[in-house]
Amino acid sequence: MQNDFRIRQKQNDLRLLLITLPIMRDKVQSKLNTFHEYTMLNAAPFAEFVGFTQEEVKSLCEKYGCSYEECKSWYDGYHLDEYEIYNPQAVYNAMVTKKFKSYWSKTSSYTVVAEKIRMNFKGTKDDVITMLGGGRVRVNVEKYENRMDVFNSKDDVFTYLIHLGYLAYDEEEEECYIPNREILKEWRNAIDDDEEYAETNKIISDSRDLLEATIEGDEEVVAAALDRSHYHVTSNLSYNNEKSLQSAIYLAYIYALKKYIISKEMPAGKGYADIVYIPFDKTKSDLIVELKRNGSTETALPQIKEKQYFACLASWQGDILFVGVNYDEKTKKHECKIGRFVKVQ
Repeated sequence: MQNDFRIRQKQNDLRLLLITLPIMRDKVQSKLNTFHEYTMLNAAPFAEFVGFTQEEVKSLCEKYGCSYEECKSWYDGYHLDEYEIYNPQAVYNAMVTKKFKSYWSKTSSYTVVAEKIRMNFKGTKDDVITMLGGGRVRVNVEKYENRMDVFNSKDDVFTYLIHLGYLAYDEEEEECYIPNREILKEWRNAIDDDEEYAETNKIISDSRDLLEATIEGDEEVVAAALDRSHYHVTSNLSYNNEKSLQSAIYLAYIYALKKYIISKEMPAGKGYADIVYIPFDKTKSDLIVELKRNGSTETALPQIKEKQYFACLASWQGDILFVGVNYDEKTKKHECKIGRFVKVQ
């Protein structure tokens, strides 16, 4: 994450923490081989000081009259030990200006990402598309030599971007991912003029029209868009993985991030709703997406109602849009059925 000096007084214990890039290694040794590093990979006892914690952000949102849910979607996503960490500068600016947007570019630039992914190490493009689709990818952070001028693999590139905050890291699963909307915007800027990502950019640019088509109940348009997105975000080997379809839907509906909180496999009623879109504007329709493989969209909508998936949306004021999606492993085609559940007052 961006350089951040934090000082806190706790029971007469004054702590000062500087977050920067790790100490560079010289061959097999670092320049300071007795220096203990606390980084975005291992913040250890300083995890809560890296940025604002969830409790601090909730308190700030309450104080300044800002939506916590929207703030979370913009600036959360870094998980260090047991803490959820938010970009402190962005949260501060959002509270003061009352505007949620990317403040990252004031202290850093998406060109850092663009330059590194254009090194195009094997597998980089596929992994970038997966992460743009809300997925996670495996990364070996142990090989990186903490140098800014030498990169030998996509693992080195992704580890470097983790240290800078352009990616978040799950230490337990050894996976990296794009943490929030603010950083997603930087990644989108990074690929915007890259011919390698022309199809990705086209899917993103069509996302707004797809959302409108869904709300209008145009099932054929939705099915065709998912055909295209699913094929794009996966390889032949991973096409039939359900997470791949989730990534395809996430990428195809990426514009929805402007208007919805997105939850995957959300506990609901008598089961789990595959993907739920909850609008910031509570008078708008919630979207519940149910995924089927080699099945039938005719059973998807009844299943949503039968399992009472709408029970997870106790606070909704409008109606609910049910989107049933079935994909066929052999034909690699999608079918879509859209229904509406109107709340009885």
